[in-house]
Amino acid sequence: MSSIPQGFRRLQGSERRPSPSAKALGIANPNESFAVTIVLRRRLDGAPLPDHDFFLKTPPSQRQRMSSSEFAVLYGASSQDIDKVTKFVTAHHLTVVDTHAARRTLIVSGTVQQMESFFATRLGRFEHQIVRGATDQPTKETYRGLDGFIHIPEDLEGIIVGVFGVDNRTVTKRNRSDDDDPPNTTTLTVPQVTSLYDFPDQSASGQTIAIFSTSGYKTGDITTYFNGLNITVPTVQDVDIDGATNTVTSKTTPETTMDVCVSASAAPGASVAVYFTPGGEKGWVDLIGGVVHPNSKDPVCSVLSSSYYMYKGDDGDNASTDIMDSISSAFQDAALQGVTVCVASGDHGSYSKIIDGNAHVQYPASDSWVLTVGGTTIGNVNGSSYDEYVWNDDKGATGGGVSAYFPLPSYQCFATVPVSKNDQSRGRGVPDVAANSSPNSGYAIPFDGASTVGAGTSAAAPLWAGLIARINAAMGENIGYVNPALYALGSSVFNDINGSEGPTNNEVQGCGAPGYSAKSGWDACTGWGSPKGSALLDGLTQIFAKRCTIVPQIQIIQSNVTTFSVQVDGFRPADFGIHPGRHITSSVRPLIVLSDPSTGSISCVLEELDVQDTTLPPTPQRFTWVYSLTYTSTIMNSQVDPIMIQITAIVKSLEKEFVSSQGRVLFMCGPI
Repeated sequence: MSSIPQGFRRLQGSERRPSPSAKALGIANPNESFAVTIVLRRRLDGAPLPDHDFFLKTPPSQRQRMSSSEFAVLYGASSQDIDKVTKFVTAHHLTVVDTHAARRTLIVSGTVQQMESFFATRLGRFEHQIVRGATDQPTKETYRGLDGFIHIPEDLEGIIVGVFGVDNRTVTKRNRSDDDDPPNTTTLTVPQVTSLYDFPDQSASGQTIAIFSTSGYKTGDITTYFNGLNITVPTVQDVDIDGATNTVTSKTTPETTMDVCVSASAAPGASVAVYFTPGGEKGWVDLIGGVVHPNSKDPVCSVLSSSYYMYKGDDGDNASTDIMDSISSAFQDAALQGVTVCVASGDHGSYSKIIDGNAHVQYPASDSWVLTVGGTTIGNVNGSSYDEYVWNDDKGATGGGVSAYFPLPSYQCFATVPVSKNDQSRGRGVPDVAANSSPNSGYAIPFDGASTVGAGTSAAAPLWAGLIARINAAMGENIGYVNPALYALGSSVFNDINGSEGPTNNEVQGCGAPGYSAKSGWDACTGWGSPKGSALLDGLTQIFAKRCTIVPQIQIIQSNVTTFSVQVDGFRPADFGIHPGRHITSSVRPLIVLSDPSTGSISCVLEELDVQDTTLPPTPQRFTWVYSLTYTSTIMNSQVDPIMIQITAIVKSLEKEFVSSQGRVLFMCGPI
């Protein structure tokens, strides 16, 4: 279907074409049933999305995880948009299986014939070859797919921003560089490496690490690994996405086993949740949404580790923009919910397995809302001393470079990110950080009674996930989106891998793509380098220690008038350049978010009940101001979306307004 049918609009970024190796097998079975995930826009009357700098300026204590209903009111899909799409869907005899306002998704099922009618497209059956892992042989896959665009009814233009699952080809590949024991290997253990990197001496109890998986693991292998290290076997929970389950295969299972083993042995005491998903685009959207906005039966995770990639490059014909935009938006949700996302940068240097003479970076490694982890080689270990190099050997090389799709984020403005080797454009630099990755210094991972070598940036990402879990436990709060803070700390908390010894770049010989050079400070081989774990914890603590905590203590409004307090903890005048003996005062202001202004209006009055003019002592103190909130509402029923009143508390001295923070009130109300 080449032309746009009357009454429809082309969904931008939705074009999918068969791969060059694909063979057309005919039309798709019109009676085949399947499900798709429809992603909706964020609500138009929601709160402004924080930028990258917000996560440096605002301590974790002031960006607490929201419930799904709270998140939906601020950043989710509106009930009006959900209802409108639902009406169109059901009118085309499709079934709405699930709606989730916070995830902004509708899961819809139907037959091929019904889907073709609703999306004004034609579906075929295709056969092509895929390679799931770096060292796997190509295998044939038959899939249901597009050869063109998805279209949507013109009344839904702008409301629907993505549709995933219509084309169900596998897009997920593993980054693991080798499953076999390479010659002359000297393996290390994760506890050895965490000791070399000076991880904080801190249990990660209370933390849960999510693992992205398309395969499975054997419980016996996990037990064997941890017993061999004399570490308590972690609690491992399976979470099934879109019908995928713990499926054990000889080629894919070592990946999941390694991710579980490395992350949990880097963070003793932490629990692990393995999220199993099919390898298609729909699985990515549903998995990330499930981690960030979990169902009631699923764990609440503080870190997500992914050793997989979707696209070898994030440019041109190598990627589709609608899925990258939708996943990037989900990663931004993760940042808002305090979930750190650690992603492997890739094991194929600057060419990223695309033979076209250009440099490329993988997606989602190039996303500016994730912590991207590159690779190093550790050698000459002697007690606590060791050498560390850019990983670039005959088994693989650290992925890194400059994104062609994502712009340079603000936190990288002073990191001297080079221009692209392709067209001298500027973009998001990859990776952010690095860790041990070479098979020549990899980890012994049990698999089905034998031992394999766990390596690649697939081993580096879960190691960093373990470090983040330890830091979260040590700080007593989830650090969440950490990139801006890491770049603010810079070289002081990293082992600089500058190429003075060993490989000097990530160019893979014979592949035709130019590489990026290692240098002092940040570079596109290893980012800032490998971590100095305790120094990183100290640095993050110091950054956020300068932010005293101001929390408007408000719960659900149940009656008029509601009394609440503004509490200030840990304020030290010197941290803000304010002299002891000065006076401070508090004030508050509301922001009311209505899901549907047509249902009525609401206003509120905030009044300070206990007027204070507090004198500052030189040491950290707690101050409390008490307010009342009186609201007036013309909303006629309580069956609308919850109303959010967002209270901003401002504390001032004579010199300046030095800090503010937001508290949330969620309530249903009728007319007064």
